[in-house]
Amino acid sequence: MRIAGPFRRLVAWLALGGAAWASAHAGAQVASAPAWRQASRIAVVTVHGEIDAVRCASAQRRVEAAARDGANAVVLELDTPGGDLYATLGLCIWLKERAPVPVWAWVRPRAFSAGAIIALACRGIVTSPAAAMGDAAPIAALPGLGLQPLPVAERAKLEAPVLSEVVDSARRNGYDETVVRAFVSAPDEVWALESAEDGRRIFVGREEFRDAFGEDPPTSRAAGAAPRGALAGERPLAVLVDRAMRRATREDGPANDAERDALVAEQQVRPPVRARLTPADAPSWRVAGQVDGAQELLVVQGPEAAAFGMSLATVEDDRALAAFFGATALDRRDENLGDAVVRFLTSWPVRLLLIAVLLGGFVLEMMAPGLSWPGAAATVALVLLLGAPALAGVTSWWPLLVVVAGAALVLAEVFLVPGVGVVGIMGVACILVGIVGSFIGAPLDTPEGRSDLAGGLGVVAGGLILAGGAAWVLLRVVPRAGIVRAAVLEAQAGIEGATSPAPRAVRPAVGDAGRALTPLRPVGRAEFGTATLEVQARGAFVDAGTPVRVVRSDAYGVEVEPCE
Repeated sequence: MRIAGPFRRLVAWLALGGAAWASAHAGAQVASAPAWRQASRIAVVTVHGEIDAVRCASAQRRVEAAARDGANAVVLELDTPGGDLYATLGLCIWLKERAPVPVWAWVRPRAFSAGAIIALACRGIVTSPAAAMGDAAPIAALPGLGLQPLPVAERAKLEAPVLSEVVDSARRNGYDETVVRAFVSAPDEVWALESAEDGRRIFVGREEFRDAFGEDPPTSRAAGAAPRGALAGERPLAVLVDRAMRRATREDGPANDAERDALVAEQQVRPPVRARLTPADAPSWRVAGQVDGAQELLVVQGPEAAAFGMSLATVEDDRALAAFFGATALDRRDENLGDAVVRFLTSWPVRLLLIAVLLGGFVLEMMAPGLSWPGAAATVALVLLLGAPALAGVTSWWPLLVVVAGAALVLAEVFLVPGVGVVGIMGVACILVGIVGSFIGAPLDTPEGRSDLAGGLGVVAGGLILAGGAAWVLLRVVPRAGIVRAAVLEAQAGIEGATSPAPRAVRPAVGDAGRALTPLRPVGRAEFGTATLEVQARGAFVDAGTPVRVVRSDAYGVEVEPCE
């Protein structure tokens, strides 16, 4: 058994071998493309930026549109630091089982975390000259607190569905699953072995090395070293994730790495690409070096991806991509303006503002029924709150039904059973529940779903606080605004036939009794002897004809309350 020198020699060996292989492969493809990848017309669907539900839905829609327009194959141009792994896993299932045409991946220039998982799920991978991919472990990230350490059991539960996905991709596409596992599982270590007969390379972990050679493999990488090939200063963005479509046989999930690996093996429906090494195979292989150390996540550059058998070719531009497929036509399909608008409307700051507009508009409409714009603004805000997630495909139909039911209860409180209160409270509660539900894009029995729920509750609570502050200002300022008074009194005069208000100098004293001439909701008009003036109800709304008593009278206005 021969042991190689320093790790940099291994990297150079892999890079040179991969570059030579890719160059020879690329040179062969210029003349003609083999039948298994030949496509006369291809479409390039760009996937740039952080992966989220909007971007995944957009990619699916553009792939389907390209297929309808006659594309024989679609290439996902990936340039992403990662993102929402729940949405990513849903896209991977779609790519493998429902895509209307073969979908390939073009790493240009980076596919970290969720991007690497998507690339592995595609029919094949090509890379740009400066490409890098890998580092796909799920992590726990809390808003404002950053990355959180995960206990061993929790980490095993989170990694199991992701490992199951990438191993399935490896077996589908002929990749070495030991390498792709190192993208996800930090404890996994990888060694490169070279055949003594034909120079063929395979990759093994520590346990397989022990089984074959009867001893531990040589360690040349320190535990916890920085991931190789990672771009300076960049770290993949990932989200605490689990998978609703998991095929786990135990509800509580694995408690350690051994149970995790057993669960991943149970979930596979395809056999491994190669047979596991045995002691009889040991004389045929020699150690080339360690590729990935303990407590680090594998990141590979383009030439290394080729040497590892993942990248089929180095493709620099659209012309080279068309040559790779033997295509005579290539068109690009970028995200449209609608995708950007939907992503903007589903961002949490915008949704918080929309919730505040919804609640503030509702309050203003109730306190100043003569105005039309508060209700219109609240309606528009509600439509945007529910419509944007529906367009993005990140919510289901039930939040809309709950909101509609809540709106019906509120209308019943106003027009059918005024003064009951319980019906209106139930209606408002239903509306808030529906709005929170629109934030949830994953089942609540997954960490991703619980994270969506927490985010929805936080945004709705922030909207309530913001709307509460606005309502306080409205109750203090708006009833005295001239344009509001004019609109309210004009609307009420049209239905009540009331006369013009008395001059502001005529004011009753605290304790004086009078009668409401118009509904006080809360602003209206009341009669005190021969004087008629504008007043504001304190507390509940007051119906027309109700006796009232003055509880405050000053230069800022008159407040009244019902009395016997």
